[in-house]
Amino acid sequence: MNKDLRLAALTALSSMVLASCGGGSSEQVAPAPPPSSADYVVHEVLPSTIDPAANDQISDVHVIIPPIAGVTPVGKLFVFLPGTDGVPTDYQLILKAGAGRGFHTIGLDYANSSAVGVTCLTSTDVNCFWDVRREVITGGNYSPDVAIAPADSIVTRLTKAIAYLNTTYPSEGWGQYLANGAVDWSKIVVGGHSQGGGHAGVMTKLYAMSRACYFASPPDWDTNTNSPAAWESYTSVTPVSAQYGFGGLQDPSVPYSQLSVIWETMGLMNSTSSAVSVDSNTPPYGDSHALTTNAQPDTSTTDPGTPLHGLTVRDAFTPLTSSGTPVFDPVWGYLCFQ
Repeated sequence: MNKDLRLAALTALSSMVLASCGGGSSEQVAPAPPPSSADYVVHEVLPSTIDPAANDQISDVHVIIPPIAGVTPVGKLFVFLPGTDGVPTDYQLILKAGAGRGFHTIGLDYANSSAVGVTCLTSTDVNCFWDVRREVITGGNYSPDVAIAPADSIVTRLTKAIAYLNTTYPSEGWGQYLANGAVDWSKIVVGGHSQGGGHAGVMTKLYAMSRACYFASPPDWDTNTNSPAAWESYTSVTPVSAQYGFGGLQDPSVPYSQLSVIWETMGLMNSTSSAVSVDSNTPPYGDSHALTTNAQPDTSTTDPGTPLHGLTVRDAFTPLTSSGTPVFDPVWGYLCFQ
């Protein structure tokens, strides 16, 4: 069912975020509004409400937050893809961070109950990760290891969601993200955690997007070759200059010893651009595309996830300041909301 919730903002966003341009120079970005002016509109919508062909048993609701009142919309849509078995309601803080900066935001529910790394763990097919992820993204018949109906693919669900929102909430401005009935990728920023970040990475190989930001991801590591999955070296359609990663140095699920090599393979790190710790630096983090943290997660929760794996972005584990704001809000702004 479609449920609209109006929530008073409980957290203050960063007062100033600095960004890097594709060429490496820095620019000042408009500050997020104070909490007194923030009034978030949250739409929670079942996929089957949007498209009767969608399978609600796959996961949960989409979480949709338009730009908050009083902030000039920037004309970009931030789409967030949860990690394995995660649902959009687990990642509302980063959606609100985007909405507070003038972004339209969608936490997209999709088929993520099976970890791609587990599916491909014993496969000898060098394209296993690539084929599985393309099927999840597009619904095409690419892999014998998964069976994703077109209606449950990421692209179909996103396209249908935008069209639904444009019809149901015409004053909110969702229609600008479709061109002739298809997603206008030039206006889309895709972010993802873990499995979701892997999908975001493959999407940079398929679509010319505005930006991509990865949290504890992409995680694909080929155990047969003890090296990054083949696709992570493929040429990107979305420029590498528009891709950013953020990982935890103590993450047991996606070890940094592997993640750093993956980021190097993808071009986020090289001989002249190393990873930068957010613990002792501030935006624009030396214009780095690879950020790390040694922070500890919030463990005062009953969330069944892995705290050190989720600390970079998952609501239950991401650390908060004494005033209740996300510690990593400036990081999110730099990574995703430029």
